[in-house]
Amino acid sequence: MKVFQGIYRVWATILTAAVVLQIFFAGYGAFDAVHKLDKDGSTIDQDGFNSSFDLHIATGYFIWLGGIIFLLISFGTRTRSKIFRALGVAGLLTLQVLLAWIGYGVPYVAGGLHPINAFVILAFLGSITYREWKGRSDAAEVAPATAA
Repeated sequence: MKVFQGIYRVWATILTAAVVLQIFFAGYGAFDAVHKLDKDGSTIDQDGFNSSFDLHIATGYFIWLGGIIFLLISFGTRTRSKIFRALGVAGLLTLQVLLAWIGYGVPYVAGGLHPINAFVILAFLGSITYREWKGRSDAAEVAPATAA
């Protein structure tokens, strides 16, 4: 159980760093597409646009898979709060993939929610990572000593 707590802490850190990298890849893809427009003229085909976001797309699926693994690791900790947090991460990551998929076909509001959800995921994972490294998980909290 202690081993899983350590793995949980490190995995939360890895996921948080991966989300930061994912946001970087989104910005890279956007500016790469703009660069292609400037270089080739005024149009870009679908393949050219998609190739700009290949790193973003691939990393997103790896992060989603990492979120599922994070949930499985949380079961090994046998800590209810960690399981619920990991379930929240897996749910937000699944929502993120769904928003990316439907962002093309439905009103673009769903596509606009995709980056907002990314920052919610980053904030949630960041808070989990902070809590884990500061030793402030629910099981580690100790009541203050009283005078005898």
